[in-house]
Amino acid sequence: MVISIGNLPLKKIDADVFLHPVKYKDSITYEPMAEEAVIALIAKHFTYDKAPEKVKEYFDEMDEGYLFGESNFDEFDLEKLDTGKIIIGKDVLTHPKIENIKKFLCLLRDFGGFEIEGIELPVFFEPSDPVLAEIVEVEKAYEIELDEIDELDTFDGSVVYCCSDRFVVKEDEILASQQFVIANKIRSLEVEVDEEVKKLKKIKELKGTFGIIYKQTDDYPFKRVKIRSL
Repeated sequence: MVISIGNLPLKKIDADVFLHPVKYKDSITYEPMAEEAVIALIAKHFTYDKAPEKVKEYFDEMDEGYLFGESNFDEFDLEKLDTGKIIIGKDVLTHPKIENIKKFLCLLRDFGGFEIEGIELPVFFEPSDPVLAEIVEVEKAYEIELDEIDELDTFDGSVVYCCSDRFVVKEDEILASQQFVIANKIRSLEVEVDEEVKKLKKIKELKGTFGIIYKQTDDYPFKRVKIRSL
């Protein structure tokens, strides 16, 4: 199975399943900024029985109920996933806890049997004796320090996803679901998004309360905005 995490589902990526806050067709959703929690939950699901004792202890202390509840990602979503390749997108790379996320991805690589694409990951398998390692194969230790997962941020109000792909959304457009239109009380075919005029384009397969605009950003791409009908 090829799993995409942090790539907008509307993008042309060859994946069997998309995990992303924007709901498009049959993608699996979670809350914005929840990538750390979601990937930690996936790592526990696929590696718990094979991971070192220290990692098991970390997972035992992890508050699964809180993470599932706050991320809006659940056990049923996990059951839809299978071992294979994980394609990491820009949303993950721009997450403020990217270094901790890398550690969970390493667990999936080293103990879950996953191939991880789209991100450079560190190595945590090290020879117990580097000198002897140059002469013979020796036992290798796994040294990893997992940080506590941060409380999840909330994205209330009007929120858009900033996409830099003109094949997905044009500069003068805002892609929206019917739910987005209702939630933001849009009553016209043109709207102001932070004082920039955009043409409203409703997408039938798009669900949820996040709009999509064209915007280049090096930061996490979900932004709170002011929206006004024209």
